[in-house]
Amino acid sequence: MTVIAARKTKDAITFAADSILVAGYLKATDKEVIYNKLFQQNEMVIGSTGTGYEGTMMELFSRNHRPVDGHRLSVIDYFVEFREWIHKRDVGHSPENDYLIAYDKKLFRTYGGLDIYEVPEFEAVGAGEDFAKAALHLGHTPREAVEVACKLSIYCCEPISEITIGI
Repeated sequence: MTVIAARKTKDAITFAADSILVAGYLKATDKEVIYNKLFQQNEMVIGSTGTGYEGTMMELFSRNHRPVDGHRLSVIDYFVEFREWIHKRDVGHSPENDYLIAYDKKLFRTYGGLDIYEVPEFEAVGAGEDFAKAALHLGHTPREAVEVACKLSIYCCEPISEITIGI
C-alpha cells in the first residue's frame, strides 16, 4: 500500500515515495512516522514496498551490509544474505517486499524475492506502480509520478519524500 518511483539519467538517480502507512483499516500519513520506505545509507538508496516490519529490517541490515559491487548477481547475493540474516532473527518471516535499490551508479528492481533486474531508465513499485509507471513513461519526474499515483490510487497518499544521488 504505497508507491515508490525512480528515474535514472546520465547524471543522477532520483527516487520519490508517498507516505501512507496502513494497519488494518487505519491509515497514517505523517511523514515523520514513515521512515523506512525510502532511505539512504551505506552508499545505497533503498525503497521498500510491502510490510513496514520487513522495511525496518532491511534498513537495519543495510547499515553494515551492501552488495560487493554493482553487478546484478552481487545484488542477488545481497538479498540472499538478507534472507539468511532475517531468518536468524525471525525464523517465521519469509521476505516478500518489493524493492528499488540504487548502488554503484545502477538502479535495480526486485519482485518479491530473488527476481532482480537492472532498470535502464525508470521503474515504480507498490500499489500505485501502474499509475506511476505511466507518468514516468510520459516523461514525468518521480515526484510527479508519485503525485499521480496519490491522486488515482486509494492506497497512496502525500506527503512525498525524495532522494537524489549523483552518478
